[in-house]
Parts: sequence; C-alpha cells; structure tokens
Amino acid sequence: MAGSSSLLTPGFDRVANAGVYFTHAYASAPSCTASRSAILAGQDFWRLSTAAVLEGRFQGSMPSFQRILADVGYHVGFTGKGWGPGLADGVSPVGPVFNGQVTTTGSNDYSANFAEFLNQKPADRPFSFILTPTEPHRPFVRGSGIAGGKSLASIDPPPFLPDTPAVREDLADYFHAIEQQDAELLEILTILEQAGELENTLIMATSDNGMPFPRAKATNYEYGVRVPLAISWPNKIVANQVSDAIVNLTDIAPTLLAAAETETPDIMNGRNLLPLMTASDSEGTASDFSSTVTGFERHIVDAREGNRTYPVRALHTRDFAYIRNFAPGRWPVGAPPRYADIDDTSPSKNSLRSTPALLELATAKRPEEELYSLAADPYQLNNLASEAAYRQLKSELEELLILKMETSADPLLSGGIDAFMGFPVYR
Repeated sequence: MAGSSSLLTPGFDRVANAGVYFTHAYASAPSCTASRSAILAGQDFWRLSTAAVLEGRFQGSMPSFQRILADVGYHVGFTGKGWGPGLADGVSPVGPVFNGQVTTTGSNDYSANFAEFLNQKPADRPFSFILTPTEPHRPFVRGSGIAGGKSLASIDPPPFLPDTPAVREDLADYFHAIEQQDAELLEILTILEQAGELENTLIMATSDNGMPFPRAKATNYEYGVRVPLAISWPNKIVANQVSDAIVNLTDIAPTLLAAAETETPDIMNGRNLLPLMTASDSEGTASDFSSTVTGFERHIVDAREGNRTYPVRALHTRDFAYIRNFAPGRWPVGAPPRYADIDDTSPSKNSLRSTPALLELATAKRPEEELYSLAADPYQLNNLASEAAYRQLKSELEELLILKMETSADPLLSGGIDAFMGFPVYR
C-alpha cells in the first residue's frame, strides 16, 4: 500500500531518497520460505527443488550470496527470522544468527543485535548483514494500531476486503507493525552513519512477500507479489532516482555479488541491477527489464485434499498481469470447510463471512487463465481473459510466459502439475 498517508516509513524513505526507489519490484513467490530461498540463491524459486516450498529444505550444495560472501572473507550474519521455516543443510544460507539482544518487553532488539554484529567485525573485513524482522507477520498485536495513534477513519481498505471496523483495525495493526520494523531500519542507518560506514554501504530495503491478508499473500495478484524495494549506496549510486524497471528479488544476489566484485555462479539466473542504478546505464539495458515472472506452489501443506500443491505462474508487465492456474480444479487458498474456520490471527479473513461476494472472490476456484489491466483495474477484480478484445494480447503474454518458463527450466513444464509434490515437511 505504497503512498498511504496512514503508513509512515522514514527509514525506508531515507534509503529510497539516498538511492533508487523501484516502483515495480516483485517477489519470486508470495510465500516466505520460497521467496527467501529465491532471494538468497539468486534464482527463480521453482529452480530450487525442496527449498521452493514452505517448510522445505535449503540444500548445503546450493549457493547463497551469504555463503559466497563468507567464503571470500566477508563478516556475515543476520537478525530476526532469517531463512525459513524449514531445514537448512550445512553452513547457514543467511550466516550466523544475532538474536541475543532483546528489548525490555522481550522482543528482538534488531538494531542492538546489528550493533553487536558490527562490533564483532574485524577491522579489515567487509560485512554483509540481513535484517529480517517478524513484526509485519501475523499475528499482530491486537489494538496496537489505535494505541499507536492510527485513525481508523483515515484507513482505506482495498476493495477486495470488506470495509468494516474490524478490517480497518486489522490494517492499522499491520501498519503499526511495519512502522516498528521501519524504526529499526532507521536506527541501523544511524549506527552505520556514526560508525562512518553509511556512505560506502550498499543497502537494500524490501519485503519477502505481500501483505498477509486475503487475496494478497499466497496469491500471485499484485498485493501478493509486488513489493517495495529501495537501494542506496551513496558512494556509487546517484540519489533521488525512481525507476519503473520491472525487477525481481532474484536480482538481489547477483547485484550484491557484483558490488563485492565477486564472481556470480552461472546457476544464478537473477540479474545484476547495478547498471540500472549508475551513470553507466543505457536505454537498451533498461529495456531488458520490461517483464518478470512469479509463481506459487505451496504455502500451508495441508490446505488442499491430499496435500496437493496449487501451481501458478504469472507474467507481470507495467500494464498487464497474466496469470496461469495450472490446476484450476483445485482450491487455491484451502478446501472448504478449512478456509471457513475462524482464524484467531486474522480479523480480515473472518470478516469475509459477512460479504459473500468478497468471500467468493478470495476463496473460490479460479479459471485456468486470468488477465488484468493494471491501470484500469489495479486491484484485479475484472478478469479480461475471456474477452475477445484481449484475445491477441492474452496469446502474446501466454507465449512470453511459457518462453520464460522454458528458459528458466521450470519443472512445471517437464514434471507436470504435481512436480512439487512429495517433498518432506521440516518443522
């Protein structure tokens, strides 16, 4: 919900103003484990085998940018969630954990943990640190938004959610959680500045997936996969840039490795963003960033009968989103009556019961193809896939989607709709 007057993010804004704000950034998948795997590995999530699903396994043989940077001498670490949930073999893909410092209320003191990490860094070594707060993940602290000064009257729910006091309060609590996270980012920027490191530190601020609300997280609609992204590096990147290049979070690893002047493994199919952000950029380079593909296989393992996955791939351009549901006969977010159960962590989900049309929009089986005009229909409520006027465009987008799946060796094409079934669950 970028641009909302109800959400204040001075930390993120500082990074964006010091470098580049990307208006069209996408997570590889709208689910935490899959998305974090893709970020770390620099690859589309579907290339990552058991690391492509929630509660999967990040194999020890799979490169991550943190593993690579550690191997070439970087001091690495993380605070917060890191990677997961799941099992990581061998050396951690995110580095050693720094979660020892807590606040007076017992929550993670992320900035203090970063300060500890920085204090442990040998003077002659560069560093790479990952901050992964959990506050914007459900459950939120009920009533925290109002207690923090949020006005429910100023909050405007997207039209795929009921406009009720319960939903507005849920969004207020979510916004408050984001602002808590942002305050930690702002404090870390201050720590870097005081240490004399800020000007020569490459900083990326983003999210692993969209907001945890119906028709958002765990879907490939814009609210599920389109994420904020700001990148700064004062000594290298010109400030106050806004880019509409369509980028993917798989581009993070190759960009970081390029900035570290370290070789990027051939297996990483993400792209180096540095040419887009520096004076060496060219119109030809920018034109390469005109679309991207996201996907989905599984979030909650038992959401569907037989623990089936729900395979989706989606092509995103600046103007349109084309979504291909490869198993339209399956329930996208959970088979009834499971989804109808009361969820103590999600007032917004519970509120859908009072609005049957929105409940149907969020939970019903979907057609094989979906096509949305993002300018005319930013909330993706009007599927154009069956309209004759869009037949040629839909065909072109489908062809491009399949081509990108082929060139990225997507197992969905060779292994069928159950290509990601049968992976063990690691809890």
